[in-house]
Amino acid sequence: MKHLKYIFTTFAVALFAASCSQDELLEDGGDTPVTGQTQTYTFTVSPDIVMEGEAGTRTPTATTDDQPTRCFMQVYDAAGVAQVTGPIAGTPSNDNGDYTFTTKLFSNTEYTYLFWADNANVEVADLKAVPYTAGTVAFSYRTKGTPENVAKTTVSLKHAVTKLTLQTTTETSVKADEDVRVTASCASSYNVAAPASSTFSSQTAEKVFEAATDFTGENPEVASFYFIPRDEEQDVDVEFHLLKQTIESVPLVANIHVYLQGDLSEDNPKWGATSEYAQKQINYFFKQKDGTTSEGTLVDGVYRFYLPEEKITDLEAVLSAILHKNVKLDLTGIYIIFEEVLDNDYTFTIKNNPVSTIKCLDILINNNKTYAVYYNPMYDGSYANFSVVSDKLKNQTE
Repeated sequence: MKHLKYIFTTFAVALFAASCSQDELLEDGGDTPVTGQTQTYTFTVSPDIVMEGEAGTRTPTATTDDQPTRCFMQVYDAAGVAQVTGPIAGTPSNDNGDYTFTTKLFSNTEYTYLFWADNANVEVADLKAVPYTAGTVAFSYRTKGTPENVAKTTVSLKHAVTKLTLQTTTETSVKADEDVRVTASCASSYNVAAPASSTFSSQTAEKVFEAATDFTGENPEVASFYFIPRDEEQDVDVEFHLLKQTIESVPLVANIHVYLQGDLSEDNPKWGATSEYAQKQINYFFKQKDGTTSEGTLVDGVYRFYLPEEKITDLEAVLSAILHKNVKLDLTGIYIIFEEVLDNDYTFTIKNNPVSTIKCLDILINNNKTYAVYYNPMYDGSYANFSVVSDKLKNQTE
């Protein structure tokens, strides 16, 4: 379902600025590097975590989540094939957030240099296969040259990630421990040397709210997430209030901040139910206050109700609330007259038996007959009146 609109802003700001210097530690004690001689070089990477705000401004929007907590450098031969060093962990500066790397290389010899920074805690064994989980910030850079030339060049690490921010145009709120999720195609193993050769899979990033929060026009930002994208348009799934919708053709590109704006309130009819939402609603409507005992008259493992045919709209309203969509039932239909599949494997099915001596709607959850609603007057008084369920709808909307 395409509902939220996206606005994206390209950030040209360099995420890392690096100046590289070398220690003149020649083995022969000379002052000038000799080609092929081993020399110790120290590289310095300077992070700049301030992101640009709206076009034409320089409003800082970076938070601690935007900042890397570690940085690595790895060196390969000039062809980028033979590994010269393993990943070298940068030494952070306590003063300005810089990272420094020290390694021995042959002077005046070309190498391929890979750089990576993130705020994760997974082990990094090779910068051509960095494990990545959606939700963490990440930066990368690759370059080629002699240590002397690279040392004279400002190393600037760019975002390897897209930052995706959800903003609501309608007031909404969350309770403590509620969550919001975004699912997109994302790198699970990132190749700094050849990003297009990274391994991609569907990943879900999640934010759990620590405290109850209201979102209004003055505070529209619900959450932000990071993904390492394929650098192409793709469909993105958003889950909020246990509801879900798919946003089509979102341009997820590295070093881009994408805003998804729209009505994120639970009342938005564009949302679809998840199995978790449907089960929560079923429990609300069909269980008693103790949360364990079901409403209805239990016969042969099925909870049965009576509902006059002229009040079938009461059942439709309850089903609409459970599935967060407009549900209409055709009582002239035979056998399956309604079926909804949620999250690929959760099924909600209604079978109709319109035979005059029966007139019954069977409600099956995951193919298990759970409830039965009879609309034949002969069952009035035999089974619980469906009003014990439908009256809860009035309470829910008040």
